[in-house]
Amino acid sequence: MFGYLNIEKAKLQEDKQGVWQTFMCGMCFSTKKQFGNIPRLFISNDVNFFNVLFHGVTNADVQVEQRRCFSSPFKKRSVLEQTPLVDKMSVANVLLTYWNLYDDVVDGGGVKKKTAYRALRGAYGKARRLLPDLDDMLSRRYEQLRQMEERNVDSLDAVSHSFALLSQEFAFYVLGQETNEHLDALCYNLGKWIYLIDALDDVEKDLKRGNYNPFISCYKIKKANELSAKYDEVQFLMFAVLNRVAMSYNDLNIGKYNCILQNVLYDAIRDKTKEILSKYAPEQANK
Repeated sequence: MFGYLNIEKAKLQEDKQGVWQTFMCGMCFSTKKQFGNIPRLFISNDVNFFNVLFHGVTNADVQVEQRRCFSSPFKKRSVLEQTPLVDKMSVANVLLTYWNLYDDVVDGGGVKKKTAYRALRGAYGKARRLLPDLDDMLSRRYEQLRQMEERNVDSLDAVSHSFALLSQEFAFYVLGQETNEHLDALCYNLGKWIYLIDALDDVEKDLKRGNYNPFISCYKIKKANELSAKYDEVQFLMFAVLNRVAMSYNDLNIGKYNCILQNVLYDAIRDKTKEILSKYAPEQANK
């Protein structure tokens, strides 16, 4: 369910791409310090986006240091200095990745998913001890999603609401009292978009595997191209969520890291939505 929050490199200056990578490298070194090398392989762009966002929301200044790593042994890279927030984001990444892999395995994920799930269990045990309240919330929200999927809920709004709440509460369990109503709204709608775009992307795969998918359940389709008949309705839904994302972000009035955050929220996720929607455009139905 992750992998959709990323920068649009073609629309971002090269030096700003470096800032994005600096935040990512900061989490990578923090993860190594707290959990060892294996969990570094699971650092996601999605959590890095929240890493940048939460630094922006808290107006946090960051320090950058030059360090070598296993992916760049001969040349030093710019790395975000380890701070309590960076360390907390690294723990949160382990927890989110674990529960996402757990969900994939329960859904019948293949050997790669099962191997990754087993590889992360040791780090998960430590992460759970470091942020038990966050882990409890994630466990509870994923269980709610599982129950709705088992009931074959045919409401796009109802099932995406559960993951939207997960995303909203994620901000609270990381930032505590530094959250506000605008950040709540942003994270809620981002979570809703992530759930829906992942489901839309997986319609064909879920039909083949017989897995639950809210678009399949809602529209009672038997083939992926049948979704073309609902193209306008689905397009309206997806861009209504994206518009709420943009409005919530505007209301935050963030001063730091705007170039990166706007690139993701104004460009990257809209382009990703258009890309995935294009698979169900009416002209594709007859091919």
